[in-house]
Amino acid sequence: MSITSYLLTSQKGQRPKVPVLNLECKEVELVELPRVFDAPPREDIVKRAYVHLMTHVLQPKGASKASAHKYSVESWGPGYGMARIARIRGAGTGKSTAGGFVPSAVGGRPTHPPKPEKKIHKKLNRKEKLASLLSAIAFTAIPETVRSRGHKLPDGLRLPIVVTDDIESISKTKELRGFLERLGLKEELERCEREKIRAGKGKMRGRRYKHRVGPLIVCLNDRGVAKAISSLPGVGFTKLGDLSVLHLAPGARPARLVIWSKSALLSLDSKLEKLLT
Repeated sequence: MSITSYLLTSQKGQRPKVPVLNLECKEVELVELPRVFDAPPREDIVKRAYVHLMTHVLQPKGASKASAHKYSVESWGPGYGMARIARIRGAGTGKSTAGGFVPSAVGGRPTHPPKPEKKIHKKLNRKEKLASLLSAIAFTAIPETVRSRGHKLPDGLRLPIVVTDDIESISKTKELRGFLERLGLKEELERCEREKIRAGKGKMRGRRYKHRVGPLIVCLNDRGVAKAISSLPGVGFTKLGDLSVLHLAPGARPARLVIWSKSALLSLDSKLEKLLT
């Protein structure tokens, strides 16, 4: 079944209900689970979409076209008892008779350098992109896959986690941390605060430490919560309109722990139906 027909033909009758929590982590009401969460969880299609979408943020790079063309060079040819590489012609200078232009010479051109005109932007079909987004959202409601990704999910916490829209107004990190700890995610926050030293030469290239990815908070509007999240390592934030596979499956691994605001959850079906039309 195509992704278009899926949303149009999915059952619209009685739906499972999930509890909505307030900032004190007490249940205040029940809401119907959107049809999006019935999508088949396909890890292969999520991984393919992630790889394609990551190419959209890469910057073209390459060697200068004028690299190694600073000097006039020529080869002396045979008969001098010297290597027949191209040599700089600047008589009377310190660079005279020194090798130039060739890759083996100091200041020579690079061998097979990266070219900025190389096509690194991979295109992704619109329906395939939507199918991967649906599948990535469905993964977030499966506790087993969320735990297998490394998240410290407490027992008894039902997925998906839905919170009242008051979460959008939290503007202090201390208040947000207190809410997450009351939710049972204290161990998850501690996991994200730990740093791991990277293996290999990446330590010398500005990425010495590896940081873990923690929960993602999805809201319909930002009324200060993005500022509060900026000081919590590993915790992410996005508005529903910007939600992407890159948020839901970091490193091409689906099933990220997601906390939804009530209005964002209830707007999921209508958002995706608009994208399909």
